[in-house]
Amino acid sequence: MRLKTLVLCSSSAAILAFVGTPALAQGDPATPPDPNVEAQTNPADPDQGAQTDDAVEMAENVADEDIVVTGIRRSLQSAQNIKRNSDQQVDSIVAEDIGKLPDIAVSDTAARIPGVQVERGGGEAGDVLIRGLPDFATTYNGREIFTAETRLVQLRDFPSANIAAIEVFKTTTADLVEAGLAGLVNVRSRRPFDFDGFEAAGSVWALYPKQSQKITPNGNLLISNRWDAGGGEFGALINFSYTELQYLDSTRENTDFVADPFINGQTVRFPDIQRVFYGSGDRSRPSINAALQWRPSPGLEFYLEGLWQGFRNKVSDRMAAVPLWGGQQYSNLTFRDGTNLLQSGTVVNPFRPDGFQGGTFNKTDTFQYAIGGSYDSGPFKITADLARTDSKFTGSTASVDYAFANPQTVNFVLDHPEAGGAEFSFQNFDPSNPANYIYRGFYEEAQVSQGDDWQARIDVEYETGLSFLPTVDAGIRYTDRSAHREFGNRYWNFEGNRIPITAVPLDYQLFHAGFRGSDVQQFRTWLSPTYSSIRENLVAMRQFNRALGGTVFGFASDDPPPPDPMQTYDASEKTTGAYGQVHYAFGSDDGIQVDGVIGLRAVKTEFTVDGTSNVAGVLTPVSIDRSYTDWLPNASMRVRFTPELQLRLSATQTRTKPTFAQLNPSASLGSPPTNCAPNNSDPFACARTGNGGNPFLTPFTSNNYDISLEYYFRRTGLAALAVFRRDMKGFIAPAQIRYIDPTLGPVIVNTVVNLDDVQIDGLEAQFTTFLDFEGLPKFIHGFGVQANATYVDPDPGLTDVSKWTYNLAGFYEGGGLSARLSYNRRTSFITTSQPRGNDLYFERARPVSRLDLSTSYILTKNITVFFDWTNILAKPFRSDLSSARAGPRVEFPRFVRYEESILSGGVRFRF
Repeated sequence: MRLKTLVLCSSSAAILAFVGTPALAQGDPATPPDPNVEAQTNPADPDQGAQTDDAVEMAENVADEDIVVTGIRRSLQSAQNIKRNSDQQVDSIVAEDIGKLPDIAVSDTAARIPGVQVERGGGEAGDVLIRGLPDFATTYNGREIFTAETRLVQLRDFPSANIAAIEVFKTTTADLVEAGLAGLVNVRSRRPFDFDGFEAAGSVWALYPKQSQKITPNGNLLISNRWDAGGGEFGALINFSYTELQYLDSTRENTDFVADPFINGQTVRFPDIQRVFYGSGDRSRPSINAALQWRPSPGLEFYLEGLWQGFRNKVSDRMAAVPLWGGQQYSNLTFRDGTNLLQSGTVVNPFRPDGFQGGTFNKTDTFQYAIGGSYDSGPFKITADLARTDSKFTGSTASVDYAFANPQTVNFVLDHPEAGGAEFSFQNFDPSNPANYIYRGFYEEAQVSQGDDWQARIDVEYETGLSFLPTVDAGIRYTDRSAHREFGNRYWNFEGNRIPITAVPLDYQLFHAGFRGSDVQQFRTWLSPTYSSIRENLVAMRQFNRALGGTVFGFASDDPPPPDPMQTYDASEKTTGAYGQVHYAFGSDDGIQVDGVIGLRAVKTEFTVDGTSNVAGVLTPVSIDRSYTDWLPNASMRVRFTPELQLRLSATQTRTKPTFAQLNPSASLGSPPTNCAPNNSDPFACARTGNGGNPFLTPFTSNNYDISLEYYFRRTGLAALAVFRRDMKGFIAPAQIRYIDPTLGPVIVNTVVNLDDVQIDGLEAQFTTFLDFEGLPKFIHGFGVQANATYVDPDPGLTDVSKWTYNLAGFYEGGGLSARLSYNRRTSFITTSQPRGNDLYFERARPVSRLDLSTSYILTKNITVFFDWTNILAKPFRSDLSSARAGPRVEFPRFVRYEESILSGGVRFRF
């Protein structure tokens, strides 16, 4: 058999073309390994790392006996083998696939995995939901990782170029770090033994966002080598990455309140404020990971690895708010047919418009170091890992508020007939004239959050030699975690002084406007202080405000706001975990085979949280100590009817701990209300009121049931259907607690509490294949398709959950060209629900669709050029506000947000 063409993806997603018959590390590519014996990828095993690159050398036989090994084909088969042979229900994307997608952050990549939903903004995917839930755990190479005082790392903080794979575990086993309600997401990095020898690979590219129109450079570089070092084999790897995006999201919006004033002889209902909001910023993420590996002898291996992830965000958000209430005259009013719901009109001299210009700088640095190894003596395998994580977040926000010097005549549309959403304009207003604005006030906040931990684990695997009980696993894990947060803010209000903006020690200008591609909303820019002048003149602004009004709230220095004791806490948490699990198997070699895992993980948690109570101005330190034990069982079964068809069943229990902020024991109670007459029928009529955390919260748990039927009809062909159920208890939500204190009397505290049961049911379907079936024309063989759909039936109390999420991708690889067109859609979902007076408001997002393109072309065996385009459709995000007050349902547009569409192009290389 001859090998005409072999195409491989590099570790940084470069595609290499080789002509001839190069030697492959895994043997003859004409006989690829049986996927049934593919090594399972287990993040709990620190020895495995990113082994799919070496474990699977993809090869496909086509009609003329050519063998083609390609990046997308290779990564799809790696992900398929992980899913097929895992003890858990897991979906993954391996490095070639990530590098080939038009993604900067892992959160964007995760959006393409079945069961994953994301919320987008600022040019990237932000919050991530797995099967409708945000409560998942994050691990890095199988060990827990977090930022500052939180319990996880946002997936958007991982640059796609620096990782080997992302694995979404929807069911868990006892050997995994404790998963959250939604499961566990493991991010795997590369190690030097993943490669045959020397590797130098990387990419350089530029991003062009169509709204901000600011080009930014990006790049990554990986260098790795392995060699014989006398005492065995040694390897070293270092991986650098830098991503930056200057983004601009443009929003037209109505307020979140529906008024009903009496106008022109009738009651009229309408949102009484319209706004233009720009969410803009310059966000960068530098990152470095490095690893050393040493294999002194077969079966014995040690490693040392480290990670630094940085986050820098210069947020320059701004807003113009235009009230429609309080006008002297309303004219040209139009209504929706047969209703009193206002559609458009003109208002003379309503309450004056106002707004702000923000100048925020956020910075996070997260470090994780680990040392460990493994020893495989035959029946016994022992792995150990010791890690240190240290993370710090600092945030500084300054907001300069302005108001129009005088009311204006406003023409407004509450729901534009063609573009939808709010639109307004002014009659005879010059936005470039400084005389039209006055200085309103200055807001500041300062925050520091820190977190660190030590974590250690030892895992033992024993091969019994028994066919019906092949493996027994056990392990222990210990963590010592600390968290600290301090927060302070203040506000100077000087609108009554009517100070012209020319007197403020800042530089004002008409800024770069948004709404690219839309003709709606003519009023788009106004005089606003620049971001740099705000950040460079913070001390001058503090001095300016003190000169205007003396000491405000007791702040007399040029320093940032001091910490507020009520929003400051310290926490320490120690956990000790142990697990045991058995693997069972039975059946005949030529018939049905059954295997699975039964296990139990026990975790004891001990924590202390320190805060401050404030009762009528008297501050008192508060410290709470608690402990509890979680018992997390799991049982799973896989039934292999044929080598291609298998059924999975699993029952597991997971839990999510409250955040440290929710456990903060700080509480603030005011003095009893004055001029209050006691009411015998209501003992809380004259109660003290306050706010605080709840240190007595318990973890919320979930009993999980999953069934999936999987058909692996080709090496890159998969059809699967899964159904799942989550019975959850103890969700944390805002609530009021009322009690009679023996000293303070009746008390009402706004806090958070554990709720009753919540249930989620759903299903997932996925299909993947290349079209290289026998009998099809050869030119079609390079095409492929990948599709998945997820249905979730959530509890009505859950927000941000779409009932349906779809992903459809078509791809092609051949002749040096690689292309992928990906479509993503999620149906409508409720974003918020909140009571206000006698009314209940819902905000519902409309369906969201995205189309992304990724292309690359091999110039030489070492150089590939690529071009990507995200959010091609550029359809704005839309949401509606509904009022459920008695009477006809009232609904108005809430947001119309134009998000970034980003073009990028660059070069990948490998030597």
